[in-house]
Amino acid sequence: MKNIQYYLIFVALILVGCSDQEVTEVGSKPKNILVLGNSITWSPPTPEVGWNNAWGMAASEPSKDFISQLRAKLQVESPEIVLKGVNVFPFERGFDNFDFAAYDSLLDFKPDIIVIRYGENVDASTVESDNLKIASLNFMNYLFEDRPSKVIVTTTFWNNAITNEQLRRLAAEQSWELVELSDLGDYQENMAIGKFDNVGVATHPGDLGMERIANRIFSGLKKYIK
Repeated sequence: MKNIQYYLIFVALILVGCSDQEVTEVGSKPKNILVLGNSITWSPPTPEVGWNNAWGMAASEPSKDFISQLRAKLQVESPEIVLKGVNVFPFERGFDNFDFAAYDSLLDFKPDIIVIRYGENVDASTVESDNLKIASLNFMNYLFEDRPSKVIVTTTFWNNAITNEQLRRLAAEQSWELVELSDLGDYQENMAIGKFDNVGVATHPGDLGMERIANRIFSGLKKYIK
């Protein structure tokens, strides 16, 4: 799996112009949950690599991506929850000098809980000292403003040791819930191998991988939604 990150960068670079995705609201009085992700959370159609859909790459249909599966689980537990998924690829690629005003549109959402579900597109060569950890903490403070922060931090689907080390330390130092995902990327059964010709797309989570991501994040969220 060593070459997966190189294929991912190829796919990710064409997603710079990604727009946000708002997941269907659940209920009328929300407890707002914001997922900050990348193409695994939501990807626009990218025909040049054989991806012609507008949901989490590379689920077979909208209901199979992890956001939709997570939403279904949350609805059973607490129907008033509103779930919003956003592709923050630009932050991943430029976290060390990022203008958070690019995400001003998220401030009106006023999240009660944020899920950090990014990291795959972080260039490991730009990670040094505590820069990713500090940038992520600043991002959380920006989005929460002065409200209490409840955060779930996940590791990356494809293992990125340098990135994950900072994400794990961020969770530990802030006493935030950590959800491990990197072992999922060790097994092709969790990918869409054989479903797409482009290797970068095919190594994204398939339906089973998406289900397992949703299950793990849901387990991490349980203590916050009870």
